[in-house]
Formats: sequence, structure tokens, C-alpha cells
Amino acid sequence: MKKFLSMVMAAAMVVSLVPATAFAADDSIKATASVVDAKNYTQDEIETALSKQVSGPELQLYFTTAKYTSPATPVVKDEYTVTLDNAEFDTTAFGSIAGGVGTLGQKIYITADGTTYTVAPGGRFTPDGNAATGGNELKDMNDNQVKITDLSFNSDKDEMTFTVEGKMDKGWTLAIALDSEMDKTSKGKTATVSVEADEAVITNADDLVYASVEAKGIKASVKDTVDIAVEEVAKLKEIKIEPTVGSTFAAITDTGKELSLRLPSGYEFASNTNVKVNGNPVTNVVDDDEITITVNSTMKAAKEWKVTGLYVEATSAKAGSVGTVRIGLTGSDTVTVEAIKVVDYAVTMSVDEDEDVPVMYSGVDADNTGITDDSDHKSLEVTVKETFVGAFDEKKDLTFTLPEGVYIAETNTSTPEGVDSDGTDFLSETNFVAAYKEGEHSSLVFKRRTMQENTGTEAYEANFTLTLVADPNFEGDVVLTMEGDAVEKQEVTIAKFVKPYTVEAQQNDMQIDYRNTEIPTSVVIKEAEAGLWDDVTDFQLALDKIEFDVDAKVTVDDKSGLEIKNVKTKGGVVSFEVDEKSDDEPATVTISGLELYMDRSLPAGAYDLKVASEEMLGINVLSSNYDEDDDVVLVTPRATGYLNEEVYAPKGNDNTIADVNDDSVSYTAKAGFVNIVTAGREDTDSFTTKVVVPVGESYLISGENKVTIDVPAYINANGYTMLPLRAVAVALGINANNVLWDQASRTATVMYGSKIINMTYGQKVVYVNGAMIPATAAVEITNDRMFLGLRDLGTALGVTDITWDGATKTATLNGNK
Repeated sequence: MKKFLSMVMAAAMVVSLVPATAFAADDSIKATASVVDAKNYTQDEIETALSKQVSGPELQLYFTTAKYTSPATPVVKDEYTVTLDNAEFDTTAFGSIAGGVGTLGQKIYITADGTTYTVAPGGRFTPDGNAATGGNELKDMNDNQVKITDLSFNSDKDEMTFTVEGKMDKGWTLAIALDSEMDKTSKGKTATVSVEADEAVITNADDLVYASVEAKGIKASVKDTVDIAVEEVAKLKEIKIEPTVGSTFAAITDTGKELSLRLPSGYEFASNTNVKVNGNPVTNVVDDDEITITVNSTMKAAKEWKVTGLYVEATSAKAGSVGTVRIGLTGSDTVTVEAIKVVDYAVTMSVDEDEDVPVMYSGVDADNTGITDDSDHKSLEVTVKETFVGAFDEKKDLTFTLPEGVYIAETNTSTPEGVDSDGTDFLSETNFVAAYKEGEHSSLVFKRRTMQENTGTEAYEANFTLTLVADPNFEGDVVLTMEGDAVEKQEVTIAKFVKPYTVEAQQNDMQIDYRNTEIPTSVVIKEAEAGLWDDVTDFQLALDKIEFDVDAKVTVDDKSGLEIKNVKTKGGVVSFEVDEKSDDEPATVTISGLELYMDRSLPAGAYDLKVASEEMLGINVLSSNYDEDDDVVLVTPRATGYLNEEVYAPKGNDNTIADVNDDSVSYTAKAGFVNIVTAGREDTDSFTTKVVVPVGESYLISGENKVTIDVPAYINANGYTMLPLRAVAVALGINANNVLWDQASRTATVMYGSKIINMTYGQKVVYVNGAMIPATAAVEITNDRMFLGLRDLGTALGVTDITWDGATKTATLNGNK
């Protein structure tokens, strides 16, 4: 304890010995040092023309903090020391400030509030150009005059000291000229400056280069590489050449000297090359892979050379290689720049990879009717360009394809480059409309000769964005594909769709009944994000061919704040409306107590649940609006700006997101939500249709009709004729919905009349209404399709008249007369 107290007392004694003025140096006075107008010289310049003299650079101290703590009086004095390395000050340029007389002119000055203050006789700072001894002086924060005093140099003249009397203020700059003479002037030598102060803390204060000696030379750069196809011509981007030393090329070259640009093996300069430097024609010689330019007086006096008008042909360079241009100037080292990239296709499609892919909601129009999202449904901007002039082949088609279920509502194209009197705007607004119609509004087909060949001087480049809408069931990335005979297939992701709501439901196996047949499971609709569903937005639930009976129970979770109204069942459709938006969390709506009205004539099979919002889609799913093909009729078309108004806008500018083939958008929420496992009536178990199945052919004959099938019949390794189950069953007259497949058990089920037929992959048995029937051949799966032996299939379906023609390898299932 005694030792500790002794240490404290000793420390206190040391502190008491420190002068009060020293307390200012506590990082409360800070300045940042920098050099402005640093000089680069050649060895000839610094040794001959300049006699080793350096003039122009300045050391500047910018004060970022000026919180002086002491003393209030007398005036603060802070001594600065400026030290040179490999140089000595030109002391005659500075004059002197000693004993209150002398002047520095602008060799040491202060800049404050936009005004430059120079040292007048007596060391006072006065506004630039005013040498008066009184008035207009620079004052410090205590209204004292600021002065420079005690300017001196050491005997080697590489160190200057001076004192600033007065307090520097925050935002002021103290500048010191670095007029000096370099000691060593060989190539690579530099002159540096360092600075320190008694009071101020100076950052970046050591070894700042203010003069350097460099070898004569050039540096070169190119704006970007240019893509070029093999045996094609492309225009190089501008090549910029600068001297490494001196302010102009006069420092490194002279008139009559030569600038050369040389291409690597596999490239040559094209015949239409028209060389210009800084926009002016120059004397030059083009010799296959090299251009020689003679330096003239204008070029000698220039600060930089911008070389343009260079056209290059890839004569034998291979795809993927990068070509460099070697640039030489008499007396200087050669430099190279990468300027060419050889590609194996002539037209490219791209988007800005630094841009975020826009996210929009599916199942709504371009105005987001029914939801609160404010996105504009615009895709990323797509750039399509030629890699060389004339790359677009006007004799061949070009096709852009979007994913199925995504439609174009509007397009916006920018004025393309490369369009002149010799060519038309290929990707113009008008051509987009024609191409979308040509592609039946599922793709954009630019037919051949849509554009005349581009014979201009610039490669064609066009940019466009697409306003997109999507089916309610579409979710994921929107990948735009470009392909055609003249281009390599390319893909870019231009947008992403997410659903404004998701539906959770289970399959329900039901036996035929009449009224009030209760579905044992609930349907759950979940909002994508809180507050997304707008007020008065409605939802409707409907089944194929089956009506919902009585009102269902619709409940909302107790956390989201969503409120609903107008819950009803009308026309076999369950519906409800949003009364107040959710706020805290996304809403979850549960529809339970669903009951069915089941007509006794309903065949067994699967029936889909459809969920839609008339507010979002412009679609009414009431049963009275079904057309004869059981598709939903679009009753309130709307949205804005659809590309092809002739088809999309029968009511002026109102549009829907349905495709132009009058098909409804797909909004099935759960396929097979209701699965009737027993038929409503006893249909006859016999068939009247004659079905002919030729082995190896991609078709079969059903009655008088030729039906295309995706997988043909075949003869297996054991010699059995194997027929595709679904294709033959449908051809005989069984509804496709009554041929079911369970992936988990790999079992197929066929329901026809009073029969339920089951067969499982790999087994040599077939079950009919639960009864096991041995089969001659095991059930097989080929190309994702189930196949049964000819006789086994006939037995299972009850077709007794089966013939086989070995000569033509044709199976015939004769329906009962």
C-alpha cells in the first residue's frame, strides 16, 4: 500500500512540472497533411531544362479540429518543422520573417472561408494582394492577428521551421510552398516532405511525395473489350494513350516519331479502318495486323491521344480467346491493352447483374388490383445486341419465350444504337406487338425479314423492359429465353413472381351421396405478407361439377387483425370478403364445415378445388358462369396496357390476364380435393369403341379417330405385347380423371362403371373390386408411363374380343356390339 501511494505522489509531482501551454496538445488540435500539384519529370527535364528546380507543389495542412485549451493570453504560438528528403529548399524564394520585418508573398499562406491570406511585411496575414500593414488582417478566434514569425532553415537547407502566432480555426488550411532543388535526379528518384508541430497533431505527415523522376513512356487503356465472332468484323472501343511523365506528349516524343498499334496472331485490321486521333485524321499506314501513325505537332502538344476508327477482323482466332493491342511509341516501352474477345455466337442477350430481380405478385393485374403492393410489374431491362455489324440474320426467325403462365402486358423499348438509313429498328414497339401475335401470345416470334440487314457502321443494340402478369398458380423466376437458327440459345432471369396467397388442402375420398355430404377436412388460405389483401377483396371456392351445400364456417386467426364479412354459399360457391386489412401478421383464414350437394349421376373420379379472388383476377367463379367446357368465364376483364389490344382489349383498354386463346387462367388450388371412389350409377361394364394399337407407333386408332400418344406400345423382353394403360383406357371411353396414379405406392387405379381396378408396378396381379386376378406379365413402367400386357389389360377392363396381328404387329380391342 505504501509503495502504491509513493507511485501516485511521484506521478502527481511529474504532472505538476508540465507547462500549462502543453495541455493544448491533447488531440484537440488536429490537421491532415497532403501534397497538391505534385510533379513528374523526365530525367532530361529535371536536369537540363529545369536545372533540378521543383516549383509548384504545395504542402497543405487542413485543420479538422481546433479546440485550444490554453493559454487565453498571451497569444498561442505553435512551431512547425517541414523536412525534405532528397531535396533542399530554395531559400531565396522564401525571403525571411525575422525581427518583425520581411515578406513571404504566397510561399506560406492561409485559406479561410474562401479567402486567401498572404504574409505582409511584419509577418501579418492580409487578404491576397493587400500588403497594407493595417486592416483586413486575418484574425484568430480571440480576435488576435495571426502571424508568421521566426522563419529559418538549417545549414543543409532541407529543414524549415517557422512559428504561427494565433489560434488556427477549424476549416482553415495552412499551405507551404515546396520550392526546392532535387539532390538526385536519376530515374525512379523522388523528393518527399514530412511535417510536425509542437501543438497540433498532424496525420498523414510523413514522406509525402511531391516530385518524382520517371522514365519516358506511355500508358494506355480501352473503355471496354468488344465481342467479335470468328471471320467477322467489329469496331474497337476508343483506345486512350497518355504520357507517363510531363503534362503533354512534348515531354516524351517529337514530330516525325511513330506510334504503332499491333494485333496478335489471328486478327487483322479491316479495310474500313479510318484512323483518327482526338477526332482528327492522321498520317498512317495500315499493314494487315499493324498500324503506324506519324506524330504531328498537334499530337505532340496534346495531353492525351484518343485513337478511334479501328475495325478488326478475327481471321483465325478461336472462340474464347482474348486479343490484345500492343502499343509502341519511338523511344518508349511497349504497352498492351485487352481490346477484343472472340465469341462463338453473334447476338447476345443480357441484364445488369448488379440490379436486384424485381419481385411481383402473380394472379393480379398490372395495377395490383385487390392487393396493396405498389410494384409496377416491370422486368429488368434486357439488352440485345450484335457482337459485330450485321450479326442479326434477317433471313431467319428469332424467338423470345417466357415460362408458361406468364404474359406480357406492356413493353417499353429504348432507341437502339446501330439503326440508320440502311436498317430498321428490329425490336421496336410495333414489331413487338406483331411478334407476340405471331407467337400466339405465348412467345415473341420475330419472323424472318422483320429487319433489313444492318449495313451501317455501328453494331445494333436495343434495350427493352416487359410489364408482366402471371397466372395465380405461377410462382418462381421468370426466365426469358432467346433462340433461333442464327443465335445460340441464351437465358436471363428478368423477374420473380410470388403468390399473394397460398391454399392448403387435403384429398378427401368420398362415397357418393346426395345432400349435406360433409367434407372431413378444412381448407386454409394464408396471406403472403401482413396487410397485403386490400379491403373489400373477395375470395371464392368452387369445385368441378359439384356444388357446395349450405354455408361453410370461415374463421380468421386472432393475431393478424384481419376481419371478414359476407360469408355465404351461393350457386354452389363459397365466398367471403375482406372487411379490414391485417396489420400485425399475415392472416390465416380457415374454411371448415364444407358440405357437398352430390348429384347421383356423378361418375367416380377426382374433382379439383379452385380458389380465386374476383377482385384480384377479374374472374367470377360462380357456377352460372361456367362454359360448356367447364372453364371459368372471364366476366369482368380489366388491367391496363396490354400489348396486343386487338386481342387483349375487346372493351377498349380493359384487359385480363387470360391468354388470347380464350382459355381461363389456371387457379386450381388442390387437384383431386374430392375423390369419389364409388360411381353414382351402374354404368355398363362394356365398351362399344374399337381400339387399334400398332406396336412402335406414336398413335392409336379409337373408333374412326387417330389419337397421338406420347409413348408407343412395345414387345417386352419376354415376348409380351405391352399397352399403355392410360392411353388405351381413355381411347375405350373412360374419363381421364378416372385413371388415377399414386406415386408413393406406384399404383394405378381405373374407375369405370361399378369397377375399381388397381395394378401396381412390378406385380403380376390385377385387382378388380378387391378381387385378385393373376396376370401373364408383370406391370411395367416405361418413360414414366404404366404398361400392361395385352391380354391382362383386356381382362381387367372386361374387353373379351382381343385380336393380335403378328404380321403388322397390331393389337385390336373390339368393343362389344
